[in-house]
Amino acid sequence: MNHQVADIALMLVLPLGITFTAILQSAAAYTRSQKILGVLLSILIVAMDCVFYFAKNTYITYNCDGGLLLTFASMAILSIIYAIRSEDRATMSGNIFLAVFMLAGFLGIAYWDRPTFIPTSEYNPRELAEQNARYQDYIASFENGDGGKAVQYKAKQYAASKIGAPASSDREFANSRLESYVDEAESVIRRMLDISNSIDVFEPLPANISESEREIRSQQALAINNNAVALNKKVLGLFHPHESSEAHSELIQASESARLAAYSLYNYTLQDNPEEQLVQYRQTRSQIAQMNVYLDRFRNDIENLKSNNKPQPIEQQDQQ
Repeated sequence: MNHQVADIALMLVLPLGITFTAILQSAAAYTRSQKILGVLLSILIVAMDCVFYFAKNTYITYNCDGGLLLTFASMAILSIIYAIRSEDRATMSGNIFLAVFMLAGFLGIAYWDRPTFIPTSEYNPRELAEQNARYQDYIASFENGDGGKAVQYKAKQYAASKIGAPASSDREFANSRLESYVDEAESVIRRMLDISNSIDVFEPLPANISESEREIRSQQALAINNNAVALNKKVLGLFHPHESSEAHSELIQASESARLAAYSLYNYTLQDNPEEQLVQYRQTRSQIAQMNVYLDRFRNDIENLKSNNKPQPIEQQDQQ
């Protein structure tokens, strides 16, 4: 229930609250020019709301992170409205700084923390036609490795017939998308292994540990846990081609295992009972071992995909 409340707050209440605030502030402006500029900026906020609510899972993903992005962008524009209405230089400067910081937060989340925006510039027109034809099935394929395959095949036929591109060239573009995804996956795997190494070098707690020392060690474990949580969110938002859905599910399981391992390590530092400490420590080691299993499965799936995407004789392509 709490998660549902958070969804409503981040996806509905907060963005719409900022929208109405911007509209009211525009109406309460002192001069006609301020009112006009405020109305134009308010229209821009409303347009962003419409894109978020009605163009679901196209340019922006319809989830809490998308609502957070919308809020940062709306706050940036609202800060500009306040800057326009400011009568003294200090207030105007403060609002301008706030707008810059909100815009920086928006760009940071959108492009570096979690790739929420779809990089359409990396696709040619034929690929964009494929994306439009199959994207409604994207969320289903994210949860199910078999999802989207039939839609993907029909989309290729549709795009080829509309644009006139040869179907045989799809393999080349598929390889390019897969290589781009693998590069992103390798970057998160390196972070995952860093977390694993941090857990490996975390020394056991001494039997007669003092409260101050326990606090220091628990803070160290909490930092590892926070890194694991951030990495888990990064992996969940990693954009992947449809054909790599099954492999991506293994990567998600690996990141989840790393998160659980870090959480067990943090619980380990909070326990006073030696038996409970042993239970938490064993869970930590078990989750790290499970993480490595999922990573091996991910690499095997990727190798199979690369083998399947190798050029085939024309006869085999015609049969497909």
